[in-house]
Amino acid sequence: MEQQPLSYRMQVKICRGDKFFGPGVAQLLLLIDQYHSLQKATEQMHIAYSKAWRILREAERNIGVEIIRKKVGGAGGGGSELTDEGRDYLQRYLAFEKEVRQEADRLFAKYFLEVPDPQAHQDET
Repeated sequence: MEQQPLSYRMQVKICRGDKFFGPGVAQLLLLIDQYHSLQKATEQMHIAYSKAWRILREAERNIGVEIIRKKVGGAGGGGSELTDEGRDYLQRYLAFEKEVRQEADRLFAKYFLEVPDPQAHQDET
């Protein structure tokens, strides 16, 4: 009987007591940056606009800076954009997450993939 290969899962979350920045906040900021719209970002993520604002305000409170700026409508319409501080925090989070994953991949291989699988010997009997 053939088994699926081993794998692992993890999420990188930044906390100050409670989690305030992780993959979901990062995805929200990336979508805001892409669409220049919090509304479009929330539609893509299938979350309520009010929930997105709560998430963003909590992140801002913990980071200590404004991370998005709302643009009031007009001829071209309104929208949202990342502040320089918000873009910087997002880029640092993404870089940190990438390095953590690379190190986790290395350690997973060391501890689980580079050692003999005891189940492989059981199949031979």
